[in-house]
Amino acid sequence: MNAAYKAITQEWLQKAQSDLLFAEASLREFSGFYSQICILCHDSAEKYLKAFLIAQGIRPERIHDLMALLHECLKADATLNLLDMACSILNEYYIPLKYPSHYPDVVREQSAEAFDAAKLIQAEIEKRICI
Repeated sequence: MNAAYKAITQEWLQKAQSDLLFAEASLREFSGFYSQICILCHDSAEKYLKAFLIAQGIRPERIHDLMALLHECLKADATLNLLDMACSILNEYYIPLKYPSHYPDVVREQSAEAFDAAKLIQAEIEKRICI
Protein backbone atom coordinates (compact mmCIF):
# COMPACT_ATOMS: atom_id res chain seq x y z
CA MET A 1 0.00 0.00 0.00
CA ASN A 2 1.44 3.37 -0.94
CA ALA A 3 2.01 6.03 1.71
CA ALA A 4 -0.97 8.19 0.71
CA TYR A 5 -3.44 5.28 0.88
CA LYS A 6 -1.88 4.15 4.14
CA ALA A 7 -2.35 7.54 5.80
CA ILE A 8 -5.94 7.88 4.60
CA THR A 9 -6.75 4.32 5.63
CA GLN A 10 -5.38 4.98 9.11
CA GLU A 11 -7.53 8.09 9.38
CA TRP A 12 -10.67 6.16 8.50
CA LEU A 13 -9.75 3.37 10.93
CA GLN A 14 -9.19 5.86 13.75
CA LYS A 15 -12.55 7.54 13.14
CA ALA A 16 -14.29 4.16 12.94
CA GLN A 17 -12.72 3.04 16.19
CA SER A 18 -13.63 6.31 17.89
CA ASP A 19 -17.30 5.89 16.91
CA LEU A 20 -17.31 2.31 18.14
CA LEU A 21 -15.61 3.14 21.42
CA PHE A 22 -18.15 5.89 22.09
CA ALA A 23 -21.00 3.49 21.27
CA GLU A 24 -19.50 0.94 23.65
CA ALA A 25 -19.11 3.49 26.46
CA SER A 26 -22.65 4.73 25.90
CA LEU A 27 -24.05 1.20 25.97
CA ARG A 28 -22.21 0.52 29.21
CA GLU A 29 -22.76 3.84 31.00
CA PHE A 30 -26.10 5.25 29.84
CA SER A 31 -29.66 4.18 29.30
CA GLY A 32 -32.13 5.69 26.92
CA PHE A 33 -29.68 6.59 24.13
CA TYR A 34 -30.22 3.38 22.20
CA SER A 35 -31.08 5.03 18.88
CA GLN A 36 -27.88 7.07 18.99
CA ILE A 37 -25.85 3.95 19.79
CA CYS A 38 -27.30 2.20 16.73
CA ILE A 39 -26.42 5.18 14.55
CA LEU A 40 -22.87 5.27 15.92
CA CYS A 41 -22.48 1.56 15.22
CA HIS A 42 -23.64 2.09 11.64
CA ASP A 43 -21.27 5.02 11.23
CA SER A 44 -18.39 2.96 12.57
CA ALA A 45 -19.13 0.07 10.23
CA GLU A 46 -19.40 2.44 7.27
CA LYS A 47 -15.97 3.86 8.07
CA TYR A 48 -14.43 0.41 8.46
CA LEU A 49 -15.77 -0.68 5.07
CA LYS A 50 -14.54 2.53 3.44
CA ALA A 51 -11.13 2.06 5.08
CA PHE A 52 -10.96 -1.39 3.54
CA LEU A 53 -11.76 -0.03 0.09
CA ILE A 54 -9.18 2.73 0.40
CA ALA A 55 -6.58 0.18 1.51
CA GLN A 56 -7.32 -1.66 -1.75
CA GLY A 57 -6.75 1.54 -3.73
CA ILE A 58 -10.48 2.01 -4.35
CA ARG A 59 -12.15 5.35 -3.74
CA PRO A 60 -15.41 4.63 -1.92
CA GLU A 61 -18.63 6.28 -2.99
CA ARG A 62 -20.15 8.91 -0.72
CA ILE A 63 -22.99 6.67 0.39
CA HIS A 64 -24.28 5.30 3.67
CA ASP A 65 -25.69 2.00 2.39
CA LEU A 66 -23.59 -0.71 4.04
CA MET A 67 -24.83 -3.40 1.66
CA ALA A 68 -23.65 -1.37 -1.33
CA LEU A 69 -20.28 -0.75 0.34
CA LEU A 70 -19.97 -4.43 1.22
CA HIS A 71 -20.73 -5.32 -2.40
CA GLU A 72 -17.74 -3.21 -3.45
CA CYS A 73 -15.56 -4.80 -0.76
CA LEU A 74 -16.53 -8.28 -1.98
CA LYS A 75 -14.94 -7.51 -5.35
CA ALA A 76 -11.59 -7.31 -3.54
CA ASP A 77 -12.20 -10.05 -0.95
CA ALA A 78 -15.07 -12.50 -1.38
CA THR A 79 -14.60 -13.85 2.15
CA LEU A 80 -16.12 -10.64 3.50
CA ASN A 81 -19.49 -12.14 2.60
CA LEU A 82 -19.65 -13.23 6.24
CA LEU A 83 -20.45 -9.58 7.02
CA ASP A 84 -23.69 -9.70 5.07
CA MET A 85 -25.97 -10.14 8.10
CA ALA A 86 -24.10 -7.55 10.19
CA CYS A 87 -24.38 -4.95 7.41
CA SER A 88 -28.04 -5.77 6.91
CA ILE A 89 -28.80 -5.35 10.63
CA LEU A 90 -27.07 -1.99 10.79
CA ASN A 91 -28.67 -0.74 7.57
CA GLU A 92 -32.12 -1.41 9.03
CA TYR A 93 -31.45 1.03 11.86
CA TYR A 94 -29.79 3.86 10.00
CA ILE A 95 -32.43 5.65 7.93
CA PRO A 96 -35.38 5.17 10.31
CA LEU A 97 -33.33 6.47 13.23
CA LYS A 98 -31.82 9.48 11.44
CA TYR A 99 -35.08 11.23 10.65
CA PRO A 100 -37.78 12.28 13.14
CA SER A 101 -40.74 11.17 11.05
CA HIS A 102 -39.50 7.59 11.17
CA TYR A 103 -38.01 7.59 14.66
CA PRO A 104 -39.07 4.26 16.22
CA ASP A 105 -38.40 3.30 19.81
CA VAL A 106 -35.21 1.28 20.19
CA VAL A 107 -34.50 -0.90 23.21
CA ARG A 108 -31.19 -1.85 24.78
CA GLU A 109 -31.19 -5.29 23.15
CA GLN A 110 -31.35 -3.72 19.71
CA SER A 111 -28.47 -1.39 20.44
CA ALA A 112 -26.49 -4.35 21.78
CA GLU A 113 -27.25 -6.22 18.54
CA ALA A 114 -26.04 -3.21 16.54
CA PHE A 115 -22.89 -3.04 18.65
CA ASP A 116 -22.17 -6.75 18.11
CA ALA A 117 -22.65 -6.31 14.35
CA ALA A 118 -20.25 -3.37 14.30
CA LYS A 119 -17.68 -5.28 16.37
CA LEU A 120 -17.78 -8.16 13.86
CA ILE A 121 -17.19 -5.74 11.00
CA GLN A 122 -14.32 -4.13 12.92
CA ALA A 123 -12.67 -7.49 13.61
CA GLU A 124 -12.93 -8.76 10.04
CA ILE A 125 -11.75 -5.54 8.43
CA GLU A 126 -8.84 -5.13 10.83
CA LYS A 127 -7.72 -8.69 10.05
CA ARG A 128 -7.54 -7.82 6.39
CA ILE A 129 -5.86 -4.43 6.52
CA CYS A 130 -2.12 -4.58 7.03
CA ILE A 131 -0.74 -1.19 8.03
